[in-house]
Amino acid sequence: MLALTLVLALIGIDPSAGTTGFDFLRLTPTAREAAMAGAAVGASASPMGFWFSPAHALSAEGPRAYVGYLNYVAGIQTGSAAYSQPVGTDEDKGVGLGIVYLNSGTMKRTNERGEELGTFGVSYADLNLSGAMRFGGELSVGIGVQGLYGSIDTFFGVGLAGNIGATYRLPVDGLSAGLAVKNVGYQLKAFQANRDPMPLDFGLGLAYEPNPALNLVLDVHKPIDNRINVRAGVEGWVADLLAIRAGYTSEGIDLQTGGGEDILAGLTTGLGVRWRGYQLDYCFIPMVELGVAHRISLAFSL
Repeated sequence: MLALTLVLALIGIDPSAGTTGFDFLRLTPTAREAAMAGAAVGASASPMGFWFSPAHALSAEGPRAYVGYLNYVAGIQTGSAAYSQPVGTDEDKGVGLGIVYLNSGTMKRTNERGEELGTFGVSYADLNLSGAMRFGGELSVGIGVQGLYGSIDTFFGVGLAGNIGATYRLPVDGLSAGLAVKNVGYQLKAFQANRDPMPLDFGLGLAYEPNPALNLVLDVHKPIDNRINVRAGVEGWVADLLAIRAGYTSEGIDLQTGGGEDILAGLTTGLGVRWRGYQLDYCFIPMVELGVAHRISLAFSL
């Protein structure tokens, strides 16, 4: 059970991980947004932007697809894929479909005396369908539904959750605000006898793009089972070809151990390359004594 506790703690990053069901929903699947500390409620250009707020299902200017991979610490791996496109004669509506899958790898099963009793694994999956509509040119509102599955050793759980979100273009060029309520749902099938609460999250965000070469983002989140956290990020493009990204999340204080590496806790960084409708993104997150997490994503037009 020690290994399982570590997996759940790493998934949630914070000490409260494991107090709700389907904690893997706390992970940021996309490399671009993860490099900016996961701040994406105000805006997200990713084809999987609707994962952060269903209102972002309108962000795609045409049919766009995405695939991503996360190599986490302790052998945890995550894969994701998504498709989104505008719909309607005026393209004032958008839809998105995505999936996120997590696998812990093989872990040793031990008893209270530390004796090995074989191996087991942990896996989760999230299927997300979202749609959004624009009202009056400035306001976008979206809703989404998620089908959830998880397995821990021989136990499994099934859940259903919904997301709601909205973004509004403020009367300052390039400035938008957003809100999102994520993971409002119910565990239909508990892993064991008792159902766990869902990892409900309330988020507010600002995004500022004064010009196509610069993006600034700021989020404030309140998970149902933990304190308020703040996330901020910046993205700069060079010649519309290379992006340099960095961010900070206050959740990083939960990784501090009192050592010299604590200065890195909460910092995020990454790069992006864009060429002819393709965008390759990479994210590097130091997790102090736990190691590092690497993400890579590819988005492309269809």
